Amino acid sequence: MAAHTDPVAFFVGARLEKTARLLPDKIALVSREGEMSFAAINEKATCIAGHLRREGIRSGDRVGLLLPNSLAFALSYYGTQRIGAVTVVLDARLKGKELYGVLLDADLRLLITYRRVMPEIGEVLKESGQKRVWVVDGEGTESFDRRLSPPPADFPPPKLTPEDDAVILYTSGTTGEPKGVVLNFINLAQFPRSMGKMHHTGRDTVWGCILPMSHISGPIYLNELVDKGSRIIIFDQFNPVTLLEGIQKHGITVFHGVPIIFQLLLALPNLGDCDMRSVELAAMMGTTVPVALMRQFKDSQPHVKVIQGYGLTETSPLITMTEPHMADLKMASIGRAVPHVEVKIVDESGQEKPEGETGEIVTRGPHVMKGYFRRPEATAERISNGWFHTGDVGRRDADGYYYHLGRKDDLIITGGLNVYPAEVENMLCEHPQVQEAVVFPIPDAKRGSVIGAAVVLRSGEALRQKELLSFLRKNLANFKVPQRVIIRDSLPRTGTGKVIRDASSLLPNS
Repeated sequence: MAAHTDPVAFFVGARLEKTARLLPDKIALVSREGEMSFAAINEKATCIAGHLRREGIRSGDRVGLLLPNSLAFALSYYGTQRIGAVTVVLDARLKGKELYGVLLDADLRLLITYRRVMPEIGEVLKESGQKRVWVVDGEGTESFDRRLSPPPADFPPPKLTPEDDAVILYTSGTTGEPKGVVLNFINLAQFPRSMGKMHHTGRDTVWGCILPMSHISGPIYLNELVDKGSRIIIFDQFNPVTLLEGIQKHGITVFHGVPIIFQLLLALPNLGDCDMRSVELAAMMGTTVPVALMRQFKDSQPHVKVIQGYGLTETSPLITMTEPHMADLKMASIGRAVPHVEVKIVDESGQEKPEGETGEIVTRGPHVMKGYFRRPEATAERISNGWFHTGDVGRRDADGYYYHLGRKDDLIITGGLNVYPAEVENMLCEHPQVQEAVVFPIPDAKRGSVIGAAVVLRSGEALRQKELLSFLRKNLANFKVPQRVIIRDSLPRTGTGKVIRDASSLLPNS
């Protein structure tokens, strides 16, 4: 309980101040806009916090960030956290009806955004009643930049508890309306703790921030930064060439990415000639990670530990992760439970299943969200007796490592038999001419559903459906072999890079 009384243990603003005192001149953030030391970050965050207080924003008030990967995002996050405001992180690509719905739901006291999107979102701001806005690169009373100068007076530190709301992030599923995920300060302390204990991150760690900061990545990386005194290289958009340049110029040691990022890297003709010796760890995150893709990246960079991690926004986000020393042995695994986290596999009635058997992944611990914003019923549907139901299917091996088989909703029942798409997708990706694949159900009058698959071939390759099906029949049970395989130039994706697993989007003329 003593840790709960120490503000530096949980509160981002307090940790920033402490790290700025310890490492004032160390460069902490680097982006295309420039670089900032811990002392400079603390100074500007204090200015923002002071102006927020001066303009009536208090602890518990919600301040929205509609910003891309940038120094402004980091400063806005630290500034809002310094006064105990709830930072509402909004997907920087939101506009139109999507943005309107989120703004109504979030009920913000203030929105911080950037000038180049104002022509697109100005009308939405009026319709939603969002009157108070700070604009990065803006002018006049709405200018964010003028809030980077000190306000007339100091402000008192906020009175907070570790259980107070810290951040709200809006989920972006492939179906349904986005829901605000409320994380408290205890939740946000989990990522730095897990990374330190399992991956030994510290002051010498240089993070490559490729993923959108306007999702869970922003808060957790920025918390990790001030917790460890490390460094973050911010990429404002993903380009495999700029990532390689960043690795070589800044000595990036760790980066996380979704599978498409690694596919694009591997597509570069000169990847093997690039100096990536600084990279120690590359983590593939996503709903389904092709093991063949992990091996290809490992083969191209043998010195890099290539691992998987698993989690959701609702779990802050890490549930499981593979340790570097187990990277090769457990490459197909999403890892074991991170520190202080419980995980089990359960059946439909909630009873735990033995090792090797499939069921839903559920988890309990200090990483589980406080709840969905103003949605008690939706919260109760996901959290039961402290256990968060992920909606994902997996299994556990004898060593305590978990394997992700897909979403419960993705399960294909064909002729009364269960098929998990991940099993078929991984086998498709084992074919040397296949770059990526997605498996999906096709409605069928006799069997309920039959299995369909869409694949993207490697550049310059040609492959007939007959040859691919022959390969699958040699390696899979007959009922798991797709009835139909189509070859596409690319796979449709959501804004977060997830492949859309829907027959109407994947089949031609459907």
